[in-house]
Amino acid sequence: MLQTLMKPLMSSLSDSSENKNDNDIASQKKAERPDSDEQVAEQSYEFRSGSHDFENRMHKFNMTFLRALAKPILPAGYWSKNRYTRHDEKTPINLTFDDGPNPATTKELLVVLEDEKVKGTFFFIGENIRLYPELVEAVYKAGHIIGNHSMTHTFLPNLTRKAVEKEIDQTNQLITDIIGTGPTLFRAPYGIMDKRCAEALKERRMSTVYWGAMADDFRPIGEDAVVSRIMKQIPGNELVVLHEGRHPSQCIKSTREIIRRSKDLGFTFEPIQ
Repeated sequence: MLQTLMKPLMSSLSDSSENKNDNDIASQKKAERPDSDEQVAEQSYEFRSGSHDFENRMHKFNMTFLRALAKPILPAGYWSKNRYTRHDEKTPINLTFDDGPNPATTKELLVVLEDEKVKGTFFFIGENIRLYPELVEAVYKAGHIIGNHSMTHTFLPNLTRKAVEKEIDQTNQLITDIIGTGPTLFRAPYGIMDKRCAEALKERRMSTVYWGAMADDFRPIGEDAVVSRIMKQIPGNELVVLHEGRHPSQCIKSTREIIRRSKDLGFTFEPIQ
């Protein structure tokens, strides 16, 4: 009789103990899950970081190859390594901006450059100059250099000699009308031009400016990628090319960070004269 009464009780205690053990195991697994999720997140971050670093290193390789291919083919002009410095000196960085003026970036860039006590070189497109002449004036009054980046940002080798001259002359006149003097620097759209353009520039006593460190920042790759790609190309490519307009926050934030990191490495800045 006692055994009959104890059997359900023992069964109940056994079930309770098993349930407790099951609950303890479940609780333990649940407690372990955040660590597991954290490890997965960390591994995912490391993979993404490694992937981005690989992309940035490949970008540096591609740019090195492109410069090596372009220099012997393109007409003479100014690249990063045209300057002489003593072996114990760092080459000053030329910080340049293409495709402006643009109300989304130009004013903010002037603030960054003023804060950091840096002078830059702005290559403006004629069509944008027509829209925002006050920005051209602001850049000039702030002590920066203004260059010609063509009238319509078209691929110049596809144009006739007369059309190329028009691209140059119209932009020169717009700049002259605003600041009282014409530009002496020209950067071709996409960094590519031919002998006809070089001859036209020589007749106008203008100098060709090519490129050094670039980041493909005309795409929305993020400021971290822009900074990483530029810094991986310095030293050796101190002619830095950034782009205005399309991705304002990326442009402004990466400019400030590039300046600060470069200064930490002992570099100075100067505009192209």
